[in-house]
This record gives sequence, C-alpha cells and structure tokens, in this order.
Amino acid sequence: MIDCKMILLMVLTFTSYPITGFAADNSVPSEKELVKEQCNKVCEQKQENSYLKQIEKRQNPVSSVGYEPVNPSALPPRNRWSDFLPILGKEAREQGYLLPLPFGISLVGLTQKQPFEVSKIGLAFDGQEDSNLNDFIGEVVEAKNLEVSDSTLNLRLDAWILPFWNVYGLVGRTKGKAELELDFELPIPTPLLIAAGIGNGLNAKRCESVELPYTGPAPGSCLLSSRGIDTTLHFEGTVLGYGTTIAGGYGDFFGMFDMNYTEADINIAIDKSKQTVYSARLGWNGKIGLFQGQIWVGAMKQDIEQTLNLPVPTTDIAVVIDQHVSSPYNYLIGAQWNITEEWAVIAETNFAFSDRQQFMMQLGYRF
Repeated sequence: MIDCKMILLMVLTFTSYPITGFAADNSVPSEKELVKEQCNKVCEQKQENSYLKQIEKRQNPVSSVGYEPVNPSALPPRNRWSDFLPILGKEAREQGYLLPLPFGISLVGLTQKQPFEVSKIGLAFDGQEDSNLNDFIGEVVEAKNLEVSDSTLNLRLDAWILPFWNVYGLVGRTKGKAELELDFELPIPTPLLIAAGIGNGLNAKRCESVELPYTGPAPGSCLLSSRGIDTTLHFEGTVLGYGTTIAGGYGDFFGMFDMNYTEADINIAIDKSKQTVYSARLGWNGKIGLFQGQIWVGAMKQDIEQTLNLPVPTTDIAVVIDQHVSSPYNYLIGAQWNITEEWAVIAETNFAFSDRQQFMMQLGYRF
C-alpha cells in the first residue's frame, strides 16, 4: 500500500532548496502542493477501492455491524487466476456483492450416532437368498435396538459455478460399529423331536423332557427361544460422493439449500451403503468482537438404506439384515469463523427433537 505521508516527506525534503532565477507566483500552485494533491488523490482512490469501503457502502444503516466484515488489514481485490469463476461474478461484484473465492478445498470430520430400523432379516447361501426361507426366518428372528456409530473423514473440493450455485465432490474413509439385540422364537414340532430321538414322551411331556416350553394344540411344538442377544458389528470402508448448494442473501442475512449423495463401500455390507442428505440453513453474517463470520440454524433429512452381510464362519452362509434410518430429521446449529479471506473453520451440531447425535468440524481453504 502506498504510504502518502512518506511520499510527501520525501518530496518536501528534496524540494526544500530555493530555486534561483524565478520569482515566486502565489497564484500558481507550487510543486509541493501539486505533489500533495496528487498523493491525496491516489490515497482516496485506494480507499474507495478497499474492502472496508465496499462494506461501508453496503452495510445495514440501522446496524453497527458491516454486511461483509473482513480482516482490517485486507488489501484491495487482487487479480487471480481463478477469477474466471463464478460465471457472472464480475457483474455481481459491480453491483456491490462481495463473493467468496471461487475454489475451495476442505478437510471435513463428522461423527454421528443414530438408531436404525431393521426391515428384513434372513439368510443367504453362497450369495443367494431364498424368499420362502427368509419369510420364515423373519417370523422367528427379530433384530431390535439397532444403533450405528461412525466417524468419517472426508476431503472435499468445491467450486462456485454461479454467484449463487456451488458444486462439490468428496472422498473419504469411514469407521464405526453397529450394535443390536437379537430375539428368536422357533417352534419345533414334537413329531420332529420324536423322529430325531430327542426327549421322551408325547406332546407336552416331550417338551418337558428337554426343558422347553410347550405350545399346543396337540401334537404341539416345543418352543426354542432366546431374547436380548447382544451383537456388535465393526465396519470400515471408503466413501465417495457429490453435492450441490444454492445460496442467497439479503442485508446481513442469508439462506442456503444443500443436497448431497454418497456411497460407502463397507466391509460388512453386500451392496454399497447409499445415503442422500437434504439440508437447509438460515443465518446471520457479521462481526462480534474478534469473530467474523456466520451463525445459522437449519434442518436436515438423512435418507440412508443399507444391507448388512454377516458371514457365518467356515460356511457359505451369511445373515442378511436390511436396515434404514429410523429418525431421518434433525435440527442444526452452526457457525463459520472467517480467519482470513482464504481460511475458515466451520463447526455444526444437532439439537432438539431427534434421536441422532452428530458433530461436524471443517477446515477450509479458498483460492
């Protein structure tokens, strides 16, 4: 930045000697005055083009907080190789809008814990399922209290295609566990026990001999059952996905809608786990003390479906569990701290009216 005072001091130093042969004319500006006037014009032009001056022109007249506060030491806008995006960005800036830098790379950490519902449980033999057999198994085996906890670390790349439209892709790794309880209740007809030579007597007597409850009518069945069998499944895998964001603002406030789709190739699933997430946010943009950034509230819907594949050791048999998220909706609260024009930190969590627990932290760099 040009230091006008320093320039003026240098000029005054080198022009402080009298120039002989000419008479002073008070009606004509001296060289010192011309240099001083020129220096003032340069300073005024740079101040008019500064970020702070742009903010001052656009800030809410009834608010003491600027619409787009930035680091006070920020320089005027620089020409960048990335200025070809967003499309219509030049026109938006000419209208006074301060746009984020077009490209971004972020490291995103997400941890969440949420309940799932089991829609089907069955068996697969050498990768093939029998619908009749699985219908029977579904009647005698119940999976309940399924809860999935996972931690995911993603690398996210994004670009603003238009001033209001962002697209992104991500790749990462996920790791977690699924905890559930299994109940089963299998009626074994007493004729089968007689044929196998198990127990003694007929009907109820046969069941009593093997210490199983009897259910009638005759010849009846012996009831083989167990409840609350705790089962824990550990998993890990690779995550790939993409998404898009639409954003806009008015005054100190903004809104955005985001949709993304991801697939996770985890080691205990037959097929890739597919997840579609919709979210909307409304927030405020401004400055509080040293904090410069955004604060928002929002809502999210997660649509997750996956099939777990649990192999039985030393066999070609696998237990198959189809599941989906049981509490798809939750509310969000979050904030973004703009450390500089390029660097920002984001934190977001859920609150109220949801069985899901989640926390997201993101470190981003824009260029």
